[in-house]
Amino acid sequence: MISNMLRFSPSLFDGLDELFASDFYMRNRAEAYPQVNMGTTKKSVEIYLFTPGVKASELDVNIEKNLLSIAGERKADELDKDAINRRERFVGKFKRTIVLPEDVDPNMTEAVYRDGVLHISVAKKEEVQPRRINVTV
Repeated sequence: MISNMLRFSPSLFDGLDELFASDFYMRNRAEAYPQVNMGTTKKSVEIYLFTPGVKASELDVNIEKNLLSIAGERKADELDKDAINRRERFVGKFKRTIVLPEDVDPNMTEAVYRDGVLHISVAKKEEVQPRRINVTV
């Protein structure tokens, strides 16, 4: 009886291939472009955006209060539109907004673009960085 409950009807999965190959799926997946890795150290917040095919001059990076915004555009390849059967690479304008922790100093931000990766480092405020306290005898 339990084994019958665990069996799925083939009709339950009908159409999933079409959904994942559809424009709807590709548009929703494209909303998360560019992909972001983010982490913190004792002294800074480190953000990596993966933007291959985008020139550094085409990236617009802004920081206001604790919001980091990155906007740009990945242009289409010069292929003849009739020659393209499938496009899995995102093309078009994008904008990502990242909420930064409260303890960062927006005035101490550095951005470096190399090999399709934008690395942004935002320093933490000096008063929140760990300090060593000497104990005197």
